[in-house]
Amino acid sequence: MSEPVEPSRCPLCGQPNQCADCDPDAQQPCWCMSATIAQDALERVPAALRNRACLCPRCARGEAPVNT
Repeated sequence: MSEPVEPSRCPLCGQPNQCADCDPDAQQPCWCMSATIAQDALERVPAALRNRACLCPRCARGEAPVNT
């Protein structure tokens, strides 16, 4: 059984994804609707998480998450 997906978290880095679709008070479409998403970022999303949560802006640009 797979873990539940948190739609407000990026499936690559786990940080908040700033998804307007997850915000019931949002007055505009999600930022990702007008953004160019890096193909390599899309390819890194695990199959089980595809189309279930937005990437965060940093991962969408193809920037590697910062390891702390």
